[in-house]
Amino acid sequence: MTAFHFQYQSVLEYRRLVEDQRQRELAKHLRVRMILHDQLRAMQQTIRDSKQQLGEALVGRVDLDRIAGFARYSGQAAQRAQQIVARLAQLEKLIETARQHLLEATKQRKALELLRDKHHQRWLQEQQR
Repeated sequence: MTAFHFQYQSVLEYRRLVEDQRQRELAKHLRVRMILHDQLRAMQQTIRDSKQQLGEALVGRVDLDRIAGFARYSGQAAQRAQQIVARLAQLEKLIETARQHLLEATKQRKALELLRDKHHQRWLQEQQR
């Protein structure tokens, strides 16, 4: 009895490699998105803490230098937050594109696996005859 040999095995392996590459690409984009979200959350928490400290500083004697420093910081933080949000918007487009590429690569791999299964069934039938 001869062993089953799929004629397009090298193509199937290539499609698996492409699918793995697409998965890594999507994972990289998702990781960057997570980092940016964490930066945004940390920045928001820092601003909240600063506002609370500023509110406490406004009781009694008012320190104008501290208020000016907070105003500069909050302006810079707002600008940085806008940059992060803009980067997130770009990243969402990249993520969607990467998902579509992964979906297409998965479809192509599965189609070839179905063909392999059909060939294997035919081969088994031939062997049984």
